[in-house]
Amino acid sequence: MRLLGLLTVAVSLHAATTATWELTGYADFLRGRTSGLSITRDGRLTVGPKLDTVFSSDQAQIWSVATAPDGSMYLGTGNRGRLLKVDANGNGTTVWSSDEPEIFAVAVDRAGVVYAGTSPDGKVYRIENGRATEYFAPGERYIWALAFAPDGALYVATGQQGKIFKVTGAGRGALYYETGQSHVTALAFDREGRLLAGCEPNGILYRVTGSPARGF
Repeated sequence: MRLLGLLTVAVSLHAATTATWELTGYADFLRGRTSGLSITRDGRLTVGPKLDTVFSSDQAQIWSVATAPDGSMYLGTGNRGRLLKVDANGNGTTVWSSDEPEIFAVAVDRAGVVYAGTSPDGKVYRIENGRATEYFAPGERYIWALAFAPDGALYVATGQQGKIFKVTGAGRGALYYETGQSHVTALAFDREGRLLAGCEPNGILYRVTGSPARGF
């Protein structure tokens, strides 16, 4: 049903007067405050998404979230470089404090071991039982995303040169692809196990298939 607001106010002292306001569409209703409702661009009213606060981190930013096999979540935060674990009841604990101010990327392998990418010194750490060890150093300033492939290899998205690295073990990593962009900010795998990479500054999504290659 299209939203239509009609408000009539009659002010009656000695003489009655009438003022009328008509509100129609997205722009008008955007000035108001909705509760449990959403307004579409064409002015239609729908039930809004439910919003629940799961956990308050007490950190300036939550940069990344990764879910472990047991259902717990790991949060990469800034500007104090804290790796937080949140259990199913919403209880949070600090798992690791990095020497770097930002943890932009977090991933969890099939065994439940956590990996965190720190910036601006560009390193990947393996965190298990509260102990962190350096896993891979790509020689890049920023690590924006981490993703595990179906075969268990860890892919690392970096900046400022837009490179993707493939890591098969501690210290065993190599350049997988150069995108020609400044930053690779997101990684994922599609249903066929192909690597997807989101880049900046041109907002391009790449699908990388076949043998590792350099540039275009």
